[in-house]
Amino acid sequence: MKRFNLILLLFTLLGTASVWAQNTGSISGTITADETEELLIGVNVRIVGTSFGSATNLDGEYVIRNIRPGQYNIEITYVGFETVLLTGIQVEAGETTELNYALREQVLSAEEEVIVVGEAPIFDVEKSSTSSTISRSDIEAAPIQKVEDAVALQSGVVKDPTGLYIKGGRAYETGYVVDGVSAQDPLAGTGFGLDLGSNSFSNVEVITGGVGAEYGDVTSGVVSVQTRDGGDRYEGSFSHKRDNFGSNVMSHESNFFEDVYELSIGGPEPITQKLLPLAGLNIPGDVYFFATGQFATADGYTKLSADQIRSSIVDNDFWSPRQGNRWNGMMKLTYNIKPGMRLQGAYQRSLTINQNTRMLQITGADTQIQPGFQFAFSNGFLDNANTYTHDSNLSYLKWTHTISQTAFYEVQASRLFTRLRADANGRNWRPENVDGEFDPGSINTYPGEEFQGTDDFTYVLAGPGYINNGGIATLWHDHFAEELTLKSSLTKYFNERNNQLVFGFEMKFNDYQWIDITRPWIGAPIRIDENTVSETFRVGESFDAWRVKPTRGAFFITDKIRYNGLIANIGGRFEYWSPGSYVDERVKEALDPNTYSTIPEFIAQDYLDETTEIFGNRYKFIFLPKVNVSFPVRENQVLFFNYGHSARIPHPRFVYAGLDPFYQDQSDLPNLGNPNLDREIDISYEIGLRNQITANDALNVSAFWRDKYDFVTSELITVPDIDGRPTTKAFRINGDYARSRGVEVSYIKRYKDLLQGQVSFTYSRAEGLSSTNDDNLNAINARQNVGNNIETPLAWDRPFDIKGNIRFTYDRDEPLFDLNPLNQFQMFLSAVWRSGQRYTPYEFVGFERNPVTGVRDWRPIYERLDDPAQRYSEVGPAWFYMDFNIRKWFEVNDTRIAAFLEITNILNNQSSVIINPVTGKGYKNYPSDQSSLIALRDNRSYDVPNSVRDPRYLDPTDNNLPAYENPANYLEQRHIVFGVSINF
Repeated sequence: MKRFNLILLLFTLLGTASVWAQNTGSISGTITADETEELLIGVNVRIVGTSFGSATNLDGEYVIRNIRPGQYNIEITYVGFETVLLTGIQVEAGETTELNYALREQVLSAEEEVIVVGEAPIFDVEKSSTSSTISRSDIEAAPIQKVEDAVALQSGVVKDPTGLYIKGGRAYETGYVVDGVSAQDPLAGTGFGLDLGSNSFSNVEVITGGVGAEYGDVTSGVVSVQTRDGGDRYEGSFSHKRDNFGSNVMSHESNFFEDVYELSIGGPEPITQKLLPLAGLNIPGDVYFFATGQFATADGYTKLSADQIRSSIVDNDFWSPRQGNRWNGMMKLTYNIKPGMRLQGAYQRSLTINQNTRMLQITGADTQIQPGFQFAFSNGFLDNANTYTHDSNLSYLKWTHTISQTAFYEVQASRLFTRLRADANGRNWRPENVDGEFDPGSINTYPGEEFQGTDDFTYVLAGPGYINNGGIATLWHDHFAEELTLKSSLTKYFNERNNQLVFGFEMKFNDYQWIDITRPWIGAPIRIDENTVSETFRVGESFDAWRVKPTRGAFFITDKIRYNGLIANIGGRFEYWSPGSYVDERVKEALDPNTYSTIPEFIAQDYLDETTEIFGNRYKFIFLPKVNVSFPVRENQVLFFNYGHSARIPHPRFVYAGLDPFYQDQSDLPNLGNPNLDREIDISYEIGLRNQITANDALNVSAFWRDKYDFVTSELITVPDIDGRPTTKAFRINGDYARSRGVEVSYIKRYKDLLQGQVSFTYSRAEGLSSTNDDNLNAINARQNVGNNIETPLAWDRPFDIKGNIRFTYDRDEPLFDLNPLNQFQMFLSAVWRSGQRYTPYEFVGFERNPVTGVRDWRPIYERLDDPAQRYSEVGPAWFYMDFNIRKWFEVNDTRIAAFLEITNILNNQSSVIINPVTGKGYKNYPSDQSSLIALRDNRSYDVPNSVRDPRYLDPTDNNLPAYENPANYLEQRHIVFGVSINF
């Protein structure tokens, strides 16, 4: 009986195999060398997204069997020859598809260029990280002016007026890399430093999961920009776009008074290519150049501007004609000495001058980070508000050398120098002497109006609440950061390119200077009379200044292994960090009983215990493992998983503030740096399934989880001052943590050369103990229930994010519908639906006393819920907006002339950025006449917090801002831009 069952099982298996063979197909062919037609032995031919593959035999032949019917991409690799990807190869059941190819010889290069034969794949099905690449054509199609605009289109990214947030991370956690060099200002805290125009980009890669070991100081995602190079022929472009006809016509709501000019040119470098040969001089190889520049200026969507923006570090007003001003440029030279040997250098610079407070985003002192519009100064006094000037310079030299057909190395030396200043619209940091009141918050506002009380007295109503009284901005800030970086990597291939080993290192040498002063007129000389001047040694209400030279760097290694369809990237990053001699000397002083130090002795001792001295400086070390794996579960369906640790050093202000005993902040609650802070850590997990349904359809599903800990938060600490008196200070510690998790689904579709689009859905939650570094301190000062162990949603958490875009291009011999104008044009449409802004709700607690009768029947009183579990528990109205772009071009010889129209927020939807926590919606506009206002007193939908002016209740004690008049309450309204471009 057992034997009968065994025989039956054998016949069943044979029958199944026969049916399987009939329902599958094969691919076979011959691989030769293109120039010699020599048969190539051992060429790897594999089907992308499967475990199927083969190698050519002694006759250059290969065969791959038992392939399910469908469309596949075939990759051909061979040492010393180009890598080729043949796309859209059809396999039929029971048939053999013949696929021959002649490979061309090619020197191994760092770019790992892949020759695509057929339509380019819509995505990489085998990719184990979560990333997307925005090509040059994508950038030209969409209404994009800077890096953030391109990044915001990608799944997992949320952009709002306060910054970019990737998968629940904070804005500053994102790495920003240009041509392999970190381009972030390490002191500004905004996530971006160097500002390049869209005409500079060759492509932009956005990595939101599975960040590689080569990237450091990143705990969220990476935005990697590759700039353009010159080519074998001269090419250039000029474009001008604007939304106005030469004036600021404020009556037109879609006019932001914006003008953008872009110019680029590139090609073979004329001196070496033409002039030197004429003189009988020749250099080996080829030299190419590319130069580009952009000038963008606008008054902005708030439609409120200063009479003249001024900066104290720029010589004249030429650089700041309007409210927002962006200048940037780049010069890049590429010297291809011979195949496999290249030297490249570039100089890039950007200058930004505006009054957006988000330019300097360090601690997020506000409980909830708000848009950067200085609303309090907006009633005609923006000339007294803070102006921010950000000057960034990036230069580098990069050497690439192929040392064999299986190995190459790169060496790059770079310098990043950034400077940022905030001043009171170009004024000096402090007046020569105090001859009046400068503080805008302490000057009575005018005009005043009478308010009749009882027969015995008359009130004088306060002014409108704006800072329209001659006072000036209270912040004066200046910093610079220089970062010298030496980075190198060696790439070696083994086992017929099935094993790729990358080893590298980077060393960073920094020089930081920081000066931060609030109300700098405090301590300035006060002239009492002609002969008497009163002076103090105080520098402002609060003061912090230091110059430090920390060093940091890393060694990293990644081993990429291919085996039977499985692709594993296993590696790690070993980082070191030294706060520098400035800290080391202060620590020694703290442990010397004969020397005064601001550092508590126990902190100094912990610093010594947890650091290692090398060459005179003390260092901290950390190892960060990285694992990315992908493997096919069936044809064109790949399961991927990534796991990794990432780290970011704390903002230098948290380390160095107030450490110098001779320059002490004399404010009520000064900051004290903690030299023993550790890095902020992110541990991320992600698993997903990539499905290439056809060559033109792809579906991706993934889930992610991120644990973040050792975030910097604040507490109070009491230390003795130089006279031995106890002083309370704000001290930073690694005491905060957060987590984010979610699921993403994206679908990509292409139809011939006409349509391409994608749609993505993300559900995520970002929760933690606090949303800013100062939340804990603010709660302590306000005597609130801090709730140290309660996780609540973070301020930027958006549970649902749905976005999509579609691009239609028509450029054929025959026009569409035989209508001549309907040819050589392109349309782009994108849409975003997203959960609204989070807020902490307020509750009704009673009524104020009537200022005339004294009865509590006046304005309703609302107080913020002090239950920690209610922090950011509610979500405001959802956001929805659509952007549209259309381009029409025609060609004259080799010149393309195009006209375009860009419309952002085409439906003119109002999406609330600042939420009224009483109603849970955006602030409403009020009628202007008093009788209509009084009629609305019982309408609870118009109620506002007591910190906001309510025009329905005339009150002589109310001098608050009318928040409902803030144009930054909502996202940008509809914006219409038109322009022309010339490409030659």
